[in-house]
Amino acid sequence: MTMETRNLEPDNQASAASGRSGPSVALILAAVLVAASVIFVLRNSTPVKLDFMVFTWTTTVRWAIFISIVLGALLDTAFGLWWRRRKKNKIKNKNQ
Repeated sequence: MTMETRNLEPDNQASAASGRSGPSVALILAAVLVAASVIFVLRNSTPVKLDFMVFTWTTTVRWAIFISIVLGALLDTAFGLWWRRRKKNKIKNKNQ
């Protein structure tokens, strides 16, 4: 009687992929940050009076936080675009 080794896995099943397949760390951190921000915004419903230079507004803390997040993202995007354009123009002027 001879002993034969058998492959117990069917040929049509793929093993788990290794390496860099799957979501990136940055994507996971962004999702966690978004989830934390949403929870933070929804949990803060206390009324507050906002006094910003030319206007006064009575609202809830959640709207103040939400507006701050949106304005921060817009300012970050605008600054990033300006910085990249500045760098590109600096390189372009240097090569001329």
